[in-house]
Amino acid sequence: MAGTYQRAHSAFDRLLPRPLVPVAHKPLISYGLSWLSHAGVTDVTVCGNRETRALKAQLGRHVPADMTYSYREDPMPRGAAGCVRDAADGEACDTYVVTDGAAVPTAVELPELLESHRASGAEATVVVYSERGRSGTPGAVIPVGIYVMNRAALECIPPRGFFDIKEHLIPKLHRAGARVLAYRITRVVPRVLNARTYLAVNGMVTESLVSGNAVPWGYHRRGEALIQAGASVAADATLVGPVIIGQGADIRSRAVVIGPTSIGCDVVINDGALVSRSAVWRRSAIQAGATVDLCIIGDGAVIQANGSGPSERRRPDRTTGLPDGIRTWSRGHIARASLQDFD
Repeated sequence: MAGTYQRAHSAFDRLLPRPLVPVAHKPLISYGLSWLSHAGVTDVTVCGNRETRALKAQLGRHVPADMTYSYREDPMPRGAAGCVRDAADGEACDTYVVTDGAAVPTAVELPELLESHRASGAEATVVVYSERGRSGTPGAVIPVGIYVMNRAALECIPPRGFFDIKEHLIPKLHRAGARVLAYRITRVVPRVLNARTYLAVNGMVTESLVSGNAVPWGYHRRGEALIQAGASVAADATLVGPVIIGQGADIRSRAVVIGPTSIGCDVVINDGALVSRSAVWRRSAIQAGATVDLCIIGDGAVIQANGSGPSERRRPDRTTGLPDGIRTWSRGHIARASLQDFD
């Protein structure tokens, strides 16, 4: 499911369709596609909305080689369940896996999920994360955006109109007496919902890559950093991991990069600049002496050392420990927003 609702006043949502935002140098949706491929799923339909054209233009080279894929764009809003029904029309499959294109679902063992679904006799399985309550007691149960459905469940979805999975399909199945299974997991499934969660997910995946024993193809390790071939890092630059640096990036003399941070392709971090806990996208430039902290730097942005922006002092939020403003900078302008503007 790659259709997302774009908030009118969200600087983050204006940068890219959410499934395409770069997470550790790969489009976010590619993690879900790889997860499906590793479990042997070879036929995938990407359901989008007005963002389908951008998905077609940018996603192809990130789809696993053994996967057959197509796109489905609904001219009118259909909701998640409606999109699933439309995508399944004409297909001969009996079982369908549905996942959120803005999630990293690797916490779920898909073969075990499918076996549990088949063994239970359920028409639909909802993957949920069980939070721990106080003193170890069970806490809230939260759907993570992953479902398994039989063909019979899809027949409960009307052919027209808006129809959601959680709000409409699951209650309808219950009323019909169909079995619905809650498949509980104990690890959270990271999902990108706004600027704050994007930085958290990008940092989590970057840290996982850097801390792993295997070095991804095309990268080499320098301390706590992974550096892609073709990138240049000055001998006196400081990298405090986890940091991942893309092809063609140029980290110049006395620059400091503090993780978790991802540096995209062809980025220039000039002499003495400081980048910390941020995501710097392609072809951006951080000018000499600039300070960037907890920022999303959009493609082609140029950050100066002087003037207002991430370098100014900000007071941490009392509840989250984060500064009360995550900044989103993009080409040609500076978009400033407080956290509530992204929620």
